[in-house]
Amino acid sequence: MKKVGAIVKIISVIFFILMIFLLLYSIFNYAGIRELSRNLMLNYGLGVVFLLAIFLDVFPQYLSVHMLLIMAGIANLNIWLVGSVVTVGTFFASIIGFWLGRLFEDNFFFEIFGEKNYRKIHEGMNRHGKWYVAISAISPLPYIPIIFAALGMSWKNFMIYGVFPRILGFIATIIFVAVVF
Repeated sequence: MKKVGAIVKIISVIFFILMIFLLLYSIFNYAGIRELSRNLMLNYGLGVVFLLAIFLDVFPQYLSVHMLLIMAGIANLNIWLVGSVVTVGTFFASIIGFWLGRLFEDNFFFEIFGEKNYRKIHEGMNRHGKWYVAISAISPLPYIPIIFAALGMSWKNFMIYGVFPRILGFIATIIFVAVVF
């Protein structure tokens, strides 16, 4: 059993390092990622839009999924269709990200912060962190369900303050893009 715990801990560290790398890469190569996303969306259609929405929301990085909607408006694509696909993709990404965060929660962050500090963070996340989750869910701020779950946000609070506002935020963005473009 200890061997399995050690393997999970190693995978957790590798996964965390990968997330940090992706975040830093997206900050320094924002224009390149945006252009690649635009080209993939225009050349390969809704399937890639769905996969991009999942990728951009599961893994922490600087490029917001909202950008897909704006690019669809600029490209004169059917914003309602693209928006629906993006919204469904980000819904699945939120669920996947949350449960990945729960999988790695105790094994990684517990080690980093120690038991006493981790318990404080865990309690604070549900008490005060839910407001950051709600704001990041409806805005282009980084929305990182893996981190929210890993820091102890409850499933109920995540659904109320993360997923539902995220869907409403996408509906508002779709309407905005439809009116502007």
